[in-house]
Amino acid sequence: MKKRIRSTIAALLALLTVAPLAACGSGDAGSAQTTTAAPIVKDTPAETTAPETVDDGLDANGFLRDTLPEDLKLTQTEVSMLYWEDVEEPEFFVDGVNGEVINDAIYARNQAVEDRLGIKLSYIGQKGNAGNLKTFVAHVGNSIMTNDYAFDIIGGYSQTMANVAYNQYLLDLYNLEYFNFDMPWWPSLLTEEALVNGKLFFASGDISTNLLYKMYSNFFNKQLIKNYNLEDPYQLVKDGKWTLDKMFEMATGVYKDLDGNGTKDKADQFGVIVANLDIDTYFYGSGLRTTDKNEDGTIKISDSYFGERSQELLEKLNRMIFVSEDGIYKGDAANAFAQGRALFYADRAVTAMKTFNVEGLEFGILPAPKWDEAQEEYYTCAGNPFTLYALPINCRQPDQMSAVLECLASEGYRRTTPAIFETSMKVKYSQDEDSAQMYDIIRDAVTFDLGRVFGITMGDMTQTLYRNAVSSGNTVWSSTSAAYKKMLGNYVKRVNEALLNAG
Repeated sequence: MKKRIRSTIAALLALLTVAPLAACGSGDAGSAQTTTAAPIVKDTPAETTAPETVDDGLDANGFLRDTLPEDLKLTQTEVSMLYWEDVEEPEFFVDGVNGEVINDAIYARNQAVEDRLGIKLSYIGQKGNAGNLKTFVAHVGNSIMTNDYAFDIIGGYSQTMANVAYNQYLLDLYNLEYFNFDMPWWPSLLTEEALVNGKLFFASGDISTNLLYKMYSNFFNKQLIKNYNLEDPYQLVKDGKWTLDKMFEMATGVYKDLDGNGTKDKADQFGVIVANLDIDTYFYGSGLRTTDKNEDGTIKISDSYFGERSQELLEKLNRMIFVSEDGIYKGDAANAFAQGRALFYADRAVTAMKTFNVEGLEFGILPAPKWDEAQEEYYTCAGNPFTLYALPINCRQPDQMSAVLECLASEGYRRTTPAIFETSMKVKYSQDEDSAQMYDIIRDAVTFDLGRVFGITMGDMTQTLYRNAVSSGNTVWSSTSAAYKKMLGNYVKRVNEALLNAG
């Protein structure tokens, strides 16, 4: 039965932030309340009727229950998944319980899915990141052409899966029996964006741990804020005044020639360090996009992509990182921030967990700055190394596999997401209560852009083209527009045609 897409990221956040952390280890899929009969008083002729219990749809731990039948057992008991084995953070399986909260949550999620559906999950590894896109796509294609049925489900790097869809190797998920895209574990911003001409070839959300890890964020050095007597960045965010101009204003005058060689270089102290991939933070934070949708649901080039704001952003970034002393491009970015040599630095949220756990480093986390105060919302993006899940076009039991993916997403929502987001990011790797609040704002700000997901398939003429313009010191975006807009339009046309005839 076709599901209407209407869930929101905000609904997901609301449910997550009220849910107790103890839910990470619980698999209760039943109702949070039970019906209890009222006691009967002796010698009283009338009986007391028990109050009617209202099912609020939540399990015993405060998480929304899924709509899979409680007694559902699959007839296909062996389920294999082709996955990208060069995935950056643990996602698909672990060897066993080891006491580490995220590891154990992944194990518990998989065990719950197997127990609920009466199946055994197995995994087939294949390198599939950006550098291995072609071999992964060819592997999928060869399996389909030979009908070897080597795998039932595919979980791959986002841009690789977009190319698999472009090659018409994926099944339309939208009308399969057990998917419920109303549920918060399928973020509506992503599902609606991925829906092209009424077809949905891949999905993600709580089913992918890497989607949380890769949220782009802005980090700031607390000691440098104090040293330069700067405004409180947290309060600026709360007041809606955290903008790109404000960030650059605060970064001005922070430069120090630490090695004393009289030259701006990566050994110095900076107001802002910008690495190549992190340019995306400021692009999407400014409300820009590479693609949008036509009224018929097909993809089109966004009016904003080659527009005036893209030009102005290019000029502002150029002035800060190339013209002024206070900014630098690359500059050993993550390590420089970890060493306390940068006031502001944008990167994926996982960087705080992997790189910034340094003694003496006091840092906070912020959303990407808005373009200006008139922009109502904060926006950011997720790094491309998250997983999109799909079914091959020759899937033998598509409805049953839809149950597996729905269950994985549902159990991820109640197990792996709280372990990563609530326990680790907001508690273990946050240095203050404000940081935890900022994580909520960042997660609510994540936006999706099909031009980004299809970036490689579209000849690297979306986010990569803009990054290259910034990193090369280009200050005239209109010249890039004149050279590449028609070419990008041709790529968009080909993707639309391929997806129209797929599934």
